[in-house]
Amino acid sequence: MEREERSLAARLVKAGDRVVNAIALILFLLLLLYAGYGIWYTHSLQNGSFLPDELAQYRPDGERPTLEELMKLNPDVTSWLTMDGTHIDYPVVQGEEDREYLNKSVMGEFSLAGSIFLSSDNKRDFSDTYSLLYGHHIEGGAMFADILEYRDASYFGKHRTGTLWYRTEAPARADRIEVFAVAEAAGNDPLIFGAPSGIKPADLPGFLDHIRNVSVQYRDGIAGEGDRIIALSTCEDAVSFGRVILFGRLVPMSEAEIRAAMEREKKGAASQRGGFRGFLDRLPAWLLPSAGALLLILLLYILWRMSRRRKAKDRE
Repeated sequence: MEREERSLAARLVKAGDRVVNAIALILFLLLLLYAGYGIWYTHSLQNGSFLPDELAQYRPDGERPTLEELMKLNPDVTSWLTMDGTHIDYPVVQGEEDREYLNKSVMGEFSLAGSIFLSSDNKRDFSDTYSLLYGHHIEGGAMFADILEYRDASYFGKHRTGTLWYRTEAPARADRIEVFAVAEAAGNDPLIFGAPSGIKPADLPGFLDHIRNVSVQYRDGIAGEGDRIIALSTCEDAVSFGRVILFGRLVPMSEAEIRAAMEREKKGAASQRGGFRGFLDRLPAWLLPSAGALLLILLLYILWRMSRRRKAKDRE
């Protein structure tokens, strides 16, 4: 009787051990899958969020291929935006509605980073008194993340200009962007986000007063009556409804200014990154998930071999 009780207890211990091992294995696999998803998500977000090589070749530097050739590939391309001394160096698109390019690349492919896009309410030639651009805030400085840096007084003082290119083939056409404010506002601010094309020349003084009221940094003597205003908007963070908006005045550039800007583009923008981060950004999107899957298979194999050895010892 005592032997049977011991045998039953041993079987119960083994069964309990198997249950615990099974639960531990399931939890381990769930954590591994979650980690793999995190790797895929992070890489997918970063991959292409900095200017990828397939778009960098169309940078407005006076060389071929040109911005016009990119416009032929995607008629939604309206222009090219460069903010001097930042990672902001991207083509600008305009969809039929504002959500179209939230998660779509300039080449029309799915992309968590999306594209820099002009409000569908605006005229694509930026002739409106007020034009509004949107872009994601990608950690590491990609897309419109550098807009948040302008909130710092020192950064705001050093980064004063940018260029908005409309064409690069002769006669090239571009506007200089003269930065005058960076503001923090809710995503439903009616003046900033309501209807950009609704801001008319007569509304500009009141609109500029509103910008000043919500600004973190503001530079006097730049924007005024008769000017065209551009705004670059991005999320303050991933969870809040807050927005950080950079404002600038658009000023037509002379032929000499355009040539000088093209020379700066030739030297390479800040978005052409090197080092380990640049290496990761250029890895194929499938590589990290595939490496994660291989790691999972390897760990399962190791667990299987350990289980086989344990059973062999039990039989001994």
